[in-house]
Amino acid sequence: MTLADRVQVLIVADRSTPADQALLSSLDASADLDMTTSYRQIAGALGLDMRARDDDLRDVVEGDVHQVHHYWSHH
Repeated sequence: MTLADRVQVLIVADRSTPADQALLSSLDASADLDMTTSYRQIAGALGLDMRARDDDLRDVVEGDVHQVHHYWSHH
């Protein structure tokens, strides 16, 4: 699967994510440094503002990962 294909799949997967929850694609972005830019694209395609610098975006991704883990560990 190409990077562009992965981005498209993650956009579709995250379309149903409620606005108050972290994107599931944050899990992919945290595991693959190349996905940081792609995470910005995914969030943008979903109407989320991700203008943060790359270093700041990594902090956002880490926070989202924590939120996803917390959510799913309690459901």
